[in-house]
Amino acid sequence: MESQGLFKGTIPLLEKALDLRSLKHNVTVSNIANKDTPNYKAFDVVVEEELEKVMGSEKELGLKRSSRGHLSGRSTGSGGARPVIDNTSQLSFKRDGNTVNIDKEMAKLSANNLMYDALAQIVSKKFRGLKDVIQGGK
Repeated sequence: MESQGLFKGTIPLLEKALDLRSLKHNVTVSNIANKDTPNYKAFDVVVEEELEKVMGSEKELGLKRSSRGHLSGRSTGSGGARPVIDNTSQLSFKRDGNTVNIDKEMAKLSANNLMYDALAQIVSKKFRGLKDVIQGGK
């Protein structure tokens, strides 16, 4: 996820966030589609944790350790790793073993769509700002 020049920093992070939101959308839609499939286990993508990993791998904190009991200040996150898809936190309350809760899945889908739209607007404004600079600040 290395970038150079104008696109170093925010743009790659926003790109990763959009990718993760898209993956979360696909996983949630798959859960909804399988709501009646016996023994289907619902999955989820924990976007915030994945972004923290990316942010941790992108920068080194300039912290100095003043005691051996303190943390090193270096992140162990792996920005290039594949996102963790979690299916361990759900119990089945149905007789068929299916763990999809349609109300929760629909709420997740709605919240994720809002976050995706917000990220897309931020990216759009970033590029609009670059365009304005290129055109002479109009």
